[in-house]
Amino acid sequence: MTLNTEETTRPLAGRVAVVTGGSGGIGRAVCAKLARAGASIVAVGRNAARLDETIAEARRAAGEDLPALCLPLDVGSADDMTAMAARAVDRFGRIDVLVTCAGILRAGRRGPKPVAETTPEEWSEVIRTNLRGTFLADRAVLGVMIPQKSGDIINVSSTSGLRGFAYDAAYCASKFAIVGMSEALMEEARPHGIRVQTVLPGPVATGIWEQNRPVPPPEKTLPVERVADGVLYLLTLPRDAVLVNPVMVPFRTHRRPAWRAPAAGVGVAAGDRGETR
Repeated sequence: MTLNTEETTRPLAGRVAVVTGGSGGIGRAVCAKLARAGASIVAVGRNAARLDETIAEARRAAGEDLPALCLPLDVGSADDMTAMAARAVDRFGRIDVLVTCAGILRAGRRGPKPVAETTPEEWSEVIRTNLRGTFLADRAVLGVMIPQKSGDIINVSSTSGLRGFAYDAAYCASKFAIVGMSEALMEEARPHGIRVQTVLPGPVATGIWEQNRPVPPPEKTLPVERVADGVLYLLTLPRDAVLVNPVMVPFRTHRRPAWRAPAAGVGVAAGDRGETR
């Protein structure tokens, strides 16, 4: 058997990937990871200067000849997302991948609030970016992917889409809704050859934790590169397979290996029974 080295080292060669939230955090890491895997990159975000930095990082990963397009657009605008799909097709002729990474934790970079003190405007701002933005981006690329009869959509949710957390009800609501919307879209898109998956990261090392000050971030967080690894893995699964709502969390080691029993007659202190930390 002859091994196709391009398929193993550049599994996304020839594919065009659109990444929302591409101006930083998970979106920037995904752009670099997919570029290195051979994809042409369309980075979408509201800050043009930061999008330029994202493409510079992707070119450091993939080479200076990386085909790329920066689109400073708002995911919450239906017109902007329609323009996103049109401009990507105008430049590259097709869209093969969409990864929706755009998201905010709270409105206006404010701190945590109980539901009783959250204004309707603050609630709507989070829902507009996280849920409406995901819906509009998905909807825009479906207009391209359905005629192609192929494509991959990965919507980034969160473990906050599985369990609610106090003082961030809007964020949790948006992430729960992304999971439900993605599951529905998975069924709708399958007959058109389009695969829809989600990824649900736990705590990730991004600037989002600045909104929690003075409360420190969790002791263990995932680097953004690990989430990007997960996205690439989902994209390179065989076409007849999907992962349904995979969760990614920091790996926590055991203080004492669970398989190692204490010596006879030696007590085990509380908290040292192999529980994960």
